[in-house]
Amino acid sequence: MKALQAKLEMLPCITHALSVYHPQVVVLFGSLARHLQGMALEHVPRDIDILVVGDNVPSTTAQKYEKIPLELHRFRVHTFLAIARSLRYDPRPLALTRLYSNQLAHQHARSVIAACLLLGPGYRQFGIEQIEIDGVEDERDYSVHHVLQGEHWWQQVSSFARERRGPIKRFSDKIAGRDRFIAT
Repeated sequence: MKALQAKLEMLPCITHALSVYHPQVVVLFGSLARHLQGMALEHVPRDIDILVVGDNVPSTTAQKYEKIPLELHRFRVHTFLAIARSLRYDPRPLALTRLYSNQLAHQHARSVIAACLLLGPGYRQFGIEQIEIDGVEDERDYSVHHVLQGEHWWQQVSSFARERRGPIKRFSDKIAGRDRFIAT
């Protein structure tokens, strides 16, 4: 339990360290987020999984926390918003193809995880298949998260992504100048 407590105590430090780079959002996900939500876990979380969206976050940030494993999934703002736009406007087969081709190209499911977080519990209805680990379906819910910083921006961008408009309404949104995400 000391290891779990150390991870929980590290969250404000990590959030503060990231805040100097002015990210749009810092989101905790994975087993530690499920623990904070009161969900039963098979084992103590091994690492801290954080998604950060910002254009200035250096890749060396995770190296500061050698004692506690930190999985920092960095997204540039335009890349993250492209995922949200795809979820909102693209036909589902095209959106899924983009997500999974990105996973194959980079050998990591970070875009798929980002989509799960954006869509929330409805990610399976969208058609995102459960992530597999070594050929076995992972039963964990990948939509569980805890926003550490940027709650307002997160609410807006996830609402934008969840409101399915499809390709036809994309055209009318484009005419009206509403096809891009703009935080208020």
